[in-house]
Amino acid sequence: MTIRSKTVCVKCLAIILSVLACGHVVAEDKAAEISVKADIAHKIARFVSWPDGRFERQDMPLRFCVLGDQVTLDAFGVLTDRPIHGRSLEVLLAPDPLLVARSCDVLYFGEGDERNPVDWLASVAGQPVLTFGEAGRYGGDGSIVTMTVRRDRVSFSISLEANERTGLRISAQLLQLAAFVGSQGGSGQ
Repeated sequence: MTIRSKTVCVKCLAIILSVLACGHVVAEDKAAEISVKADIAHKIARFVSWPDGRFERQDMPLRFCVLGDQVTLDAFGVLTDRPIHGRSLEVLLAPDPLLVARSCDVLYFGEGDERNPVDWLASVAGQPVLTFGEAGRYGGDGSIVTMTVRRDRVSFSISLEANERTGLRISAQLLQLAAFVGSQGGSGQ
Protein backbone atom coordinates (compact mmCIF):
# COMPACT_ATOMS: atom_id res chain seq x y z
CA MET A 1 0.00 0.00 0.00
CA THR A 2 1.41 3.38 -0.97
CA ILE A 3 1.56 6.42 1.28
CA ARG A 4 -1.09 8.10 -0.87
CA SER A 5 -3.51 5.14 -0.54
CA LYS A 6 -2.87 5.01 3.23
CA THR A 7 -3.70 8.72 3.44
CA VAL A 8 -6.92 8.17 1.45
CA CYS A 9 -7.87 5.24 3.72
CA VAL A 10 -7.26 7.32 6.85
CA LYS A 11 -9.37 10.17 5.42
CA CYS A 12 -12.15 7.72 4.49
CA LEU A 13 -12.05 6.22 7.96
CA ALA A 14 -12.22 9.70 9.49
CA ILE A 15 -15.25 10.56 7.33
CA ILE A 16 -17.00 7.29 8.25
CA LEU A 17 -16.35 7.83 11.95
CA SER A 18 -17.62 11.42 11.78
CA VAL A 19 -20.79 10.30 9.96
CA LEU A 20 -21.38 7.61 12.58
CA ALA A 21 -20.79 10.14 15.36
CA CYS A 22 -23.25 12.56 13.74
CA GLY A 23 -25.82 9.78 13.45
CA HIS A 24 -25.44 9.12 17.16
CA VAL A 25 -25.91 12.81 17.95
CA VAL A 26 -29.00 12.91 15.72
CA ALA A 27 -30.40 9.86 17.52
CA GLU A 28 -29.77 11.53 20.87
CA ASP A 29 -31.37 14.73 19.57
CA LYS A 30 -34.37 12.73 18.36
CA ALA A 31 -34.80 11.12 21.78
CA ALA A 32 -34.47 14.53 23.46
CA GLU A 33 -37.00 16.04 21.06
CA ILE A 34 -39.49 13.25 21.71
CA SER A 35 -39.01 13.65 25.48
CA VAL A 36 -39.78 17.36 25.14
CA LYS A 37 -42.89 16.57 23.08
CA ALA A 38 -44.03 14.00 25.66
CA ASP A 39 -43.59 16.56 28.42
CA ILE A 40 -45.55 19.16 26.43
CA ALA A 41 -48.33 16.63 25.73
CA HIS A 42 -48.54 15.92 29.46
CA LYS A 43 -48.73 19.63 30.30
CA ILE A 44 -51.39 20.24 27.65
CA ALA A 45 -53.48 17.34 28.96
CA ARG A 46 -53.54 19.06 32.36
CA PHE A 47 -55.50 21.90 30.72
CA VAL A 48 -58.13 19.58 29.25
CA SER A 49 -61.19 18.19 31.03
CA TRP A 50 -62.88 14.98 29.95
CA PRO A 51 -66.68 14.59 30.08
CA ASP A 52 -68.12 13.43 33.40
CA GLY A 53 -69.20 10.04 32.05
CA ARG A 54 -65.83 9.19 30.48
CA PHE A 55 -64.49 7.37 33.52
CA GLU A 56 -66.59 4.68 35.18
CA ARG A 57 -64.70 4.94 38.47
CA GLN A 58 -62.67 7.60 40.24
CA ASP A 59 -59.61 5.34 40.38
CA MET A 60 -59.48 4.71 36.62
CA PRO A 61 -56.22 5.93 35.06
CA LEU A 62 -55.88 8.41 32.23
CA ARG A 63 -54.68 6.27 29.33
CA PHE A 64 -52.02 7.74 27.03
CA CYS A 65 -51.88 5.64 23.85
CA VAL A 66 -48.86 6.01 21.62
CA LEU A 67 -48.40 5.20 17.95
CA GLY A 68 -44.68 5.16 17.35
CA ASP A 69 -41.38 3.47 17.92
CA GLN A 70 -39.84 2.28 21.19
CA VAL A 71 -38.08 5.64 21.73
CA THR A 72 -41.46 7.37 21.67
CA LEU A 73 -43.06 4.82 23.98
CA ASP A 74 -40.15 5.14 26.43
CA ALA A 75 -40.40 8.94 26.43
CA PHE A 76 -44.08 8.73 27.39
CA GLY A 77 -43.43 5.93 29.88
CA VAL A 78 -41.53 8.40 32.05
CA LEU A 79 -44.81 10.28 32.60
CA THR A 80 -46.51 7.49 34.53
CA ASP A 81 -45.48 8.96 37.87
CA ARG A 82 -47.09 12.34 37.08
CA PRO A 83 -50.89 12.13 37.58
CA ILE A 84 -53.37 14.43 35.82
CA HIS A 85 -56.55 15.60 37.55
CA GLY A 86 -55.82 13.11 40.35
CA ARG A 87 -55.69 10.18 37.92
CA SER A 88 -52.65 8.01 37.50
CA LEU A 89 -51.29 7.70 33.99
CA GLU A 90 -51.09 4.52 32.00
CA VAL A 91 -48.95 4.57 28.84
CA LEU A 92 -49.54 1.89 26.23
CA LEU A 93 -49.17 1.18 22.56
CA ALA A 94 -52.28 2.24 20.68
CA PRO A 95 -54.59 -0.69 20.02
CA ASP A 96 -56.40 -1.44 16.78
CA PRO A 97 -58.30 1.63 15.48
CA LEU A 98 -61.62 -0.03 16.29
CA LEU A 99 -60.67 -0.22 19.97
CA VAL A 100 -58.87 3.08 20.45
CA ALA A 101 -61.94 5.21 21.31
CA ARG A 102 -62.76 2.87 24.23
CA SER A 103 -59.17 2.17 25.28
CA CYS A 104 -57.48 5.58 25.09
CA ASP A 105 -58.05 9.04 26.55
CA VAL A 106 -55.04 10.55 24.77
CA LEU A 107 -53.69 9.42 21.40
CA TYR A 108 -50.21 10.53 20.35
CA PHE A 109 -49.01 10.04 16.78
CA GLY A 110 -45.25 9.56 17.03
CA GLU A 111 -42.60 8.94 14.45
CA GLY A 112 -41.63 5.46 13.45
CA ASP A 113 -45.13 4.13 12.89
CA GLU A 114 -45.97 3.28 9.30
CA ARG A 115 -49.70 2.71 9.79
CA ASN A 116 -52.13 5.21 8.31
CA PRO A 117 -53.18 7.78 10.96
CA VAL A 118 -56.44 8.43 9.11
CA ASP A 119 -57.87 5.15 10.46
CA TRP A 120 -57.17 6.16 14.08
CA LEU A 121 -58.40 9.74 13.62
CA ALA A 122 -61.62 8.49 12.03
CA SER A 123 -62.17 6.06 14.89
CA VAL A 124 -61.94 8.79 17.55
CA ALA A 125 -63.80 11.56 15.69
CA GLY A 126 -66.43 12.92 18.05
CA GLN A 127 -65.08 10.79 20.94
CA PRO A 128 -63.47 12.17 24.12
CA VAL A 129 -59.92 11.39 23.00
CA LEU A 130 -57.28 14.13 22.96
CA THR A 131 -55.17 13.65 19.82
CA PHE A 132 -51.63 14.90 19.13
CA GLY A 133 -49.84 15.00 15.78
CA GLU A 134 -46.96 16.88 14.21
CA ALA A 135 -47.39 19.58 11.55
CA GLY A 136 -46.77 18.30 8.06
CA ARG A 137 -46.04 14.84 9.36
CA TYR A 138 -47.61 11.80 10.88
CA GLY A 139 -51.07 12.55 12.33
CA GLY A 140 -50.69 16.32 11.96
CA ASP A 141 -53.77 16.81 9.82
CA GLY A 142 -56.87 16.08 11.84
CA SER A 143 -55.42 16.03 15.36
CA ILE A 144 -56.75 18.35 18.04
CA VAL A 145 -53.24 19.42 19.03
CA THR A 146 -50.57 19.78 16.37
CA MET A 147 -46.95 20.27 17.40
CA THR A 148 -44.49 22.18 15.26
CA VAL A 149 -40.70 22.09 15.59
CA ARG A 150 -38.82 25.13 14.34
CA ARG A 151 -35.30 26.15 15.24
CA ASP A 152 -35.15 23.57 18.03
CA ARG A 153 -38.34 24.91 19.62
CA VAL A 154 -41.65 23.09 19.92
CA SER A 155 -44.87 25.06 19.65
CA PHE A 156 -48.42 23.83 19.28
CA SER A 157 -51.68 24.76 17.61
CA ILE A 158 -55.20 23.68 18.47
CA SER A 159 -57.91 22.73 16.00
CA LEU A 160 -61.33 23.62 17.34
CA GLU A 161 -62.85 21.75 14.40
CA ALA A 162 -61.11 18.50 15.40
CA ASN A 163 -62.29 19.03 18.98
CA GLU A 164 -65.94 19.49 17.99
CA ARG A 165 -68.34 16.98 19.52
CA THR A 166 -65.59 15.29 21.56
CA GLY A 167 -66.91 16.58 24.86
CA LEU A 168 -63.37 17.64 25.78
CA ARG A 169 -63.16 21.05 27.40
CA ILE A 170 -59.98 22.94 26.59
CA SER A 171 -59.17 25.68 29.07
CA ALA A 172 -58.99 29.28 27.89
CA GLN A 173 -55.50 29.47 29.39
CA LEU A 174 -54.31 26.74 27.04
CA LEU A 175 -55.91 28.43 24.05
CA GLN A 176 -53.97 31.59 24.91
CA LEU A 177 -50.69 29.64 25.03
CA ALA A 178 -51.21 28.04 21.62
CA ALA A 179 -49.28 29.46 18.67
CA PHE A 180 -52.48 29.17 16.61
CA VAL A 181 -56.09 28.34 17.39
CA GLY A 182 -58.40 27.71 14.47
CA SER A 183 -60.74 25.46 12.62
CA GLN A 184 -57.98 23.43 10.94
CA GLY A 185 -55.05 21.52 12.37
CA GLY A 186 -51.65 22.07 10.93
CA SER A 187 -48.64 24.25 11.32
CA GLY A 188 -50.41 27.30 12.66
CA GLN A 189 -49.44 29.38 9.65
